[in-house]
This record gives sequence, C-alpha cells and structure tokens, in this order.
Amino acid sequence: MGILNRNQPNDVLFLQPVRLADEKIPRGKVRMLYCDVSGKVLSSIVSRTVYERARDGAAGMAHRRRPFATIGLETAHGQFIPATVEVGQKEVWALGHILEHALKNGRLPDILKKYLKPIIRLNESERETIISGYRKRRRTPAVEATPKVLERLPYYQEDDIEVSMPIYKAEYSYPLIVLKILTSDEHTPHNTRKLLILDSDGDMAVIEVPTRLVRKMEIELTGYSGKKRGNTCVLISKNPDGYTLSYMSISRQQKKSLDTLTRYFKETGSSKKHVSLAVKTVITRAKDSASSQAD
Repeated sequence: MGILNRNQPNDVLFLQPVRLADEKIPRGKVRMLYCDVSGKVLSSIVSRTVYERARDGAAGMAHRRRPFATIGLETAHGQFIPATVEVGQKEVWALGHILEHALKNGRLPDILKKYLKPIIRLNESERETIISGYRKRRRTPAVEATPKVLERLPYYQEDDIEVSMPIYKAEYSYPLIVLKILTSDEHTPHNTRKLLILDSDGDMAVIEVPTRLVRKMEIELTGYSGKKRGNTCVLISKNPDGYTLSYMSISRQQKKSLDTLTRYFKETGSSKKHVSLAVKTVITRAKDSASSQAD
C-alpha cells in the first residue's frame, strides 16, 4: 500500500469478501475488498479469524440496530484486525455508494473519497487498546470453506436482495429459508423490508428485500390455515429472472429447531456455529425442493 508515511498506520475501510475470477484461495483464508484513506480500492488475503471477527462485530451492531462500518486496523504492513464503529446517516449513504462503485469499476468518485478518512479514524483514540485486546483474545481458527464467487453485480438492482452484513459473506447459498420478518426502523430503506434468513450453507443473516416480495409472501401464506400454516417454511430461490417464493411443510420438531435459531440470533446478534440435525434436515429438504422446481 506504501502511499502513506509509515509513521501513520495505514488503516482501511473493510467492504466485503470477494474472490477474483478462477482464484483458488488457501483454506482458512478470505480475500477482503477494502479502501484506504486516499480512496484507492484494494483487496488482500486475510485470515479466517479476521473474517469471523469482522462478521461477529457487524452482527452485534446490526442486532442493536446501529448503523456501522468495519475498519481494518493495520498491525503490520498489509496485516489488519477488524474494528466495528458506529456511523451517522451521512456515512451510511456514503458507505452504500462506496461499495457500489468499488464493485462496479474499482474506483471511487471524489465526492465519496472525502468520507473515508473521517470514518477510518473514528476509533483512533482507542486504537491501541483495541489491538491489544484483540491479540489477547486471538486463538487458532478452525479450517472452513472460503466464500463463494461474487456474482451480485451490479450491486443495486430494483429486485435485488441486498445483504445488510450481520454476516459477512460474498454470496448467499440458495434457497434461503425465511426465519422471521423483522420490524422496519428508521434505517430501513424505502420500499424494503428486513428478513432474518438461514441460507443453504447454514449461515444466518439479515437481508433487505423489496416490500412487494414480503407482501406476496404474506398473501400466499394466508392460503394455509391453522397448524399447517404454523409448520410451513418459506423459501426464497434465485433464478435468471429474479427471486421466487416457494413453501415447504416441516415437522413440529423442525419448526422448534428453526425457532431456536431465531431466538439465539435475537439474544446474541449472531448465528450458531453448529446447527442441529433437525435444521440440517430442513436445509437438505429445501435444497431438494428448489432443485425439483428448477427441473
């Protein structure tokens, strides 16, 4: 990165994990897309531990309904630890457009560059304390699969599902299992609703979807009554024309297991590292259901 004086740490703004075309990322590693204070869009390989701490920090802020950004604090040349900071509404606007331009063409217009340094420096007074605490908590990461190829380009489309990053992930595995329709707040964009979902890899996240998709879901669910409606699972699938809804009956035990995940997320703001056999069965059935409808 050597564009700044080495006496000043080259802290950065983390955007999201990506994978370059045909790239084979080492196990236990993730490629992170980020911007430096000058507005240069870069990416580098970070450890899975950094990825997970960025994800968990974002989950906590999302759970508290606080707008946030994730900063990469440089501890050595090209090495970072994540720190989540609360931001204001102007920064929220800027962050969305920064990510859009970074993904579309890898360059930021000057009007957005002015936001980077203030955001990246938000934790400057606590920087050394954060780094020291992170090093004390550091542990050997478990070996897991790296994120899949990013295919959500362009980032903003009318009927696109936008990830609001309580789970850092480049692409969600479909079908998505809808766990709960969340209450909108002042941070929810116009004409969108938030859903708590479980993807086909077993990862939980809050996503934003068009309001019309949620209305369609609610209307179609009225066709189910009583116990059958309570044990009906809503699936969101992705196809070349957009997103489709489907419905799958599940057992009472499977419903209880999904409800447990929802309660855990509500209490902790993060997803469980291990899901139950009942939840795994629902995921398998959802994949089979989506596959049969695609044929």
